[in-house]
Parts: sequence; C-alpha cells; structure tokens
Amino acid sequence: MSWNKIRPELAEVLQNKGFNSMNPFQEAIFDAMKSGRNILAEGSESSGKTTAIVYSVLEKIKLPEEGSPRAIISCSSNDLAEQLHTELTKCAFHLDLTIDLVHDKGNMLKQRNDLFDGTEIIVGTPKRLYELYIQNGYNVGKVKLFIIDDAIQQVKNGNLMQLKRIAESLPKCQFLIATTPYSDKRLEEFMDEIGPFQKIEN
Repeated sequence: MSWNKIRPELAEVLQNKGFNSMNPFQEAIFDAMKSGRNILAEGSESSGKTTAIVYSVLEKIKLPEEGSPRAIISCSSNDLAEQLHTELTKCAFHLDLTIDLVHDKGNMLKQRNDLFDGTEIIVGTPKRLYELYIQNGYNVGKVKLFIIDDAIQQVKNGNLMQLKRIAESLPKCQFLIATTPYSDKRLEEFMDEIGPFQKIEN
C-alpha cells in the first residue's frame, strides 16, 4: 500500500514514528472505516488488527476539539489498554490530539479529572469505561467511533453488559469490533442489536 490513502500530515507522522505501510488486511479495515460502515475485523493475533485501529482512529479524528471525546476504545486488559495508548500517544502530540487512558489499575478520581479537562480519544478497559460513564465522567454526545479490541476476550471476561450499556447510550456512530476467530452467540447477538456489520477476515 502506498501512503497516499492516508491524509498527508498523518502519513508523515506515522512514517517518522516507525510505523510500516499496511498489509492487505489492515488496508481493508482502513478503507471500510473511512467509508463509515460498521466493521467486524476477524483475524489471528498477529494479523495487525490493533495497528489498523491506530491508523483508522487517527485518520477519522482529524482535529482537536474542546470538551467531549469523539472516540472510545475498549481493550480486554489493563496491559493491552496501556500498549494501545502508548501507540496512539506516539503520534497524538504531533497532531494536537489528546489521548486519555482509563483502566482498572489507575486512580479513578484522577482519570475522571483528566477527562474533565477534555480529550479526543479515550482508551480503557470496559469496567473502568463503564464506571466513569455512569458517574458522568465523560459525555458521549459527540462520540463518532466506538471500538472494541479483542472483543471475544471481553465477552469471555464477563464485560458484555458494560459494553452494551455504553453502546446503547451512544449517538449514531461507527462501530469497529476486532477479534480473533470465534464462535459465540453472545457476541453475535450484541452485533445484531447494533448492526449491520461488514465482516473483514484475514
């Protein structure tokens, strides 16, 4: 893939930060996200789903705005949330975007105060995202993207209720569900409630 599919200022930042051009699976996710469709991205752990999330989110959230977040990303563990936050933060400073991390190991009061200061993108775990949501820790009124990374693991961890409650509260927005291959009626029913989804497989 050539870099010309990505807006020039983002492409420059990504290349300077050592990101590689996308593989065909990542490119298919990126193209579908740009089109505004809901996406189910199903691939192996090494297929590059999370990197595709980085490219897609930074392409969609172009400019900083005061106040409410415009993207929420739910990760299946504290460690994965930290890793994704680190990857996004590599580029965020150069794009004037704020990325906030909210997970179960952090101090919830501090996380809430950080969100009150304003953010474009929230990365966190479903439990902490939900706790902060029900405490009015962030406003969902301007959310354009809700991304669930490693979705089947979040379902297995018992987080489906939190994900549903957040999803139900969102305005009309785009969903990206990234997962390893799975067979689970609970995840299928959740997507049916939100749907429809375009499936992209690796």
